[in-house]
Amino acid sequence: MLIRVFIPSFKKVKGPQTYTVYTIEVWNSGRKQIVEKRYSEFEELNKELKKLMATPFFPPKKVLKWNSKVLEHRRQALEAYLKALVERNTKPIILLNFLNIKIPSDSTESLDRLGRPRKKCLVPVVGFPDDAFVNEDPDRPLSFAVVDGVLDAINTPCYSGTCS
Repeated sequence: MLIRVFIPSFKKVKGPQTYTVYTIEVWNSGRKQIVEKRYSEFEELNKELKKLMATPFFPPKKVLKWNSKVLEHRRQALEAYLKALVERNTKPIILLNFLNIKIPSDSTESLDRLGRPRKKCLVPVVGFPDDAFVNEDPDRPLSFAVVDGVLDAINTPCYSGTCS
């Protein structure tokens, strides 16, 4: 399971109690989702993971927690922490739940999703319908064979049933 994480920003949330949330970009199999977590949620994750395995460096609490320089340093440290966790071969379920990554189950529900039509259409970028060297024109440079292949691929219609 290829997972990439980034924490591009943080923001203050005002309410009865003001707090900071960190915006996490989670890339899972080419799909991006945004998750927002508080520092206390990261702390809880780290506490639970320590019961299972050795964890990477986790940024400690600071006295000046509202200082923008401190928050930026913490953002960078939390990003490094998450990246170190997702780069491991085994990813605990606690981590996947924290990142809101759904785990396919052994139920028939996950099999039903396989039968649904996909929305993306994969069309070859370069295709040669005929052998480029069989009908070679001696007056044209070989590089035109590549151009012809690209133009054929671009102009090939998307047949019904292969795209949606």
